[in-house]
Amino acid sequence: MKNLPNLIAIYVQRFNEQYSILELAEDTEERLVQLIQEEKADLNNLFMAGLGASTLILRLGAVVQLSKKLEEGALEADALLMKQIVDNLQENLPSDTSWRVIWDITTFDDSPWKECVKAKKGHQSLMEQFITFRNKYVHGYLSLKEQDLKKISTGIATLHEICNNVSRLFLDTEIKEIDGKYFFICAERHTPLYPFLQKGSNDGLPYIFQGLYNNKSTAELINTHYGDIEKQDGSQHYDSVFEPMRRALKGGGGQVFDHSKRIAYYSECFVGRELENQAIVQWAKDAGNLNILPIFSKAGMGKGALMANVVQDLGSNENNIPVLYHFCSSGMQNNLHATLYHFILQGKKQQIWKTEDKTILQKLLRLPSKYTDLINLFHLLLDECFTPSRKNSTGNLIILLDGLDDAAVSFPQLNISDWFNSYDENGDILNSWESSKHIRWLFTYREGFYRFPKKEQNAKIEILQPMLGLSEGSVREALGLFKPSEDFVNEVIIRGAVAG
Repeated sequence: MKNLPNLIAIYVQRFNEQYSILELAEDTEERLVQLIQEEKADLNNLFMAGLGASTLILRLGAVVQLSKKLEEGALEADALLMKQIVDNLQENLPSDTSWRVIWDITTFDDSPWKECVKAKKGHQSLMEQFITFRNKYVHGYLSLKEQDLKKISTGIATLHEICNNVSRLFLDTEIKEIDGKYFFICAERHTPLYPFLQKGSNDGLPYIFQGLYNNKSTAELINTHYGDIEKQDGSQHYDSVFEPMRRALKGGGGQVFDHSKRIAYYSECFVGRELENQAIVQWAKDAGNLNILPIFSKAGMGKGALMANVVQDLGSNENNIPVLYHFCSSGMQNNLHATLYHFILQGKKQQIWKTEDKTILQKLLRLPSKYTDLINLFHLLLDECFTPSRKNSTGNLIILLDGLDDAAVSFPQLNISDWFNSYDENGDILNSWESSKHIRWLFTYREGFYRFPKKEQNAKIEILQPMLGLSEGSVREALGLFKPSEDFVNEVIIRGAVAG
């Protein structure tokens, strides 16, 4: 194919020549049966050419997208992305799946580069189809026999699409060596591909990064032309990429969380708590001085589902109140220190922090690792940098933390009362701190498992302190839409141990 970078063009041409020789353009079942019966070696050569071409396109595409992202800089602003990059390329042995993930997470949704790695609901993406086929074929789970005819036909179609359609993403681009390093050149933009594409020490050909092996002591690269392996001692070539990320992760900046699946699951479980939800939303929209709302109950009363519904309700077009939220679960990553990072990064992503001040902007780019310094920064953001949108008529901001008891298990030395003190440079308490009444704090915990501090700003809402089981009326209202039998309703009431 013309106007492709040479290292891709060689592989694509090899596959297409084999495809043409085997007369597969019409892709008739009879022809494929004939090949399986009489020309297995040639068919295998087609697969080897297609697998080689598709693997190179996958890995080089991922390297190009990752390199573009790294060149943009300020990955500290997206700690979730940092964590995914480190997990896929340094913490785990990279695989084709890892490269697909890297391609996916570093590409904008509206980019043509996204199509081949983006899966439609209930289906695999094109690159996932390739990886599945490759693994089955290479490991012998799929053979050149008539019993696998349909899978073989699908595999050929997948390889053909990658070689002749996905490869077009590289049209009119160039992989060029400049001063001993390779660059991806597209529309006059030069994107450095180092360290993930390097010049071979012996043959001078381009080698693409395979992964870090032997407990990270050896880096392996593979020749993009012939498949030869070159090994490098240590990870010095990659430290410039990974070390800043690792330092940020160790400091807590990488302790980020994606609660979208949990919220979606909880939303499906939300029934019979309309009164509690309404009470919380009303309090959240209020301008009163009682801006701290602790909610507690026994385990299993549905606090998480209620909080998920509150997050969605407050953020709806009707209310337009921003929410910084975190749902705790077991594990060190859910301690109150890590949760603060999450709130700060969420606020930055939602663009609610005013960052004209260069000092504040610098702190947001490199978040402090010390717990008390982080608390002081959060106070500063809330006191001086929170900027409500025009749609937010209340001017309020909700900070929602579900599961204080789980956070305490993760790191018992930290208590939520820490967040309401200001500290000196040594970490000693200077004085107590109170937020503006427009900052509304919402906390949940299991009754008897956490001692919430008594503060003058604590709001009191009877149905939430404690939150009891669903009433019989709530159960009947929630199930009424489905018109269940009376026996079924009574069984739900009994099994749910609901309040009378």
